Amino acid sequence: MSDVVLCGICNTQPRKYKCPTCSTPYCSLECFKEHKPTHQSFEPSAQGPVSSASPVAIPQPPAPAPVPRYLKQKVDFSTLGSDPRFQDLLKNHPTLLASLQRVYAETIQPDPEDEPRGHSGHFRGGYRGRGRGRGRGRGRGRGGFNSSSYERPKWTPKSGDEHALKMLSQYRQDPESGGGDEAMIQFVNLVGELFGDQDKD
Repeated sequence: MSDVVLCGICNTQPRKYKCPTCSTPYCSLECFKEHKPTHQSFEPSAQGPVSSASPVAIPQPPAPAPVPRYLKQKVDFSTLGSDPRFQDLLKNHPTLLASLQRVYAETIQPDPEDEPRGHSGHFRGGYRGRGRGRGRGRGRGRGGFNSSSYERPKWTPKSGDEHALKMLSQYRQDPESGGGDEAMIQFVNLVGELFGDQDKD
């Protein structure tokens, strides 16, 4: 019976378990509770309360991007959300918020996964742009649309702002576009009233 490993704490009972930290054999929960305090001096307490002497490092968000050179000055629009006239405008025109979100989305850099791929091989015109007709070639005429040669222009903050301004202009001019021209005109007038004087500084 020399093969039996005894508990490393009480040395009387055969071992049943092993300490996850140091692999010391133990026989019961009482022995483990007796052994566990030996490890607290070596490892930080995960279950214990956080002491004020060792503060937990909270990761800081990245610094905001610098203001693009093409903008004259940055305007702080944070007060717009709490303005009662803006809140009334959103209540009276429920589609305005979705329209403003679409305009704002144009100013944010798209994810690489959202960008269309170069050429996937399957297009509207058939397999790899071969067209519908019989025989060789790409349908009628020579050539055709080769998507691998077409590359979408690279997104930049300036191009994103230009797209957003174009979309905002369309919303103001075309009531069929979803925003309703009256709501968007009222919104633009409100922004002009609240922040128009800041551009003159």
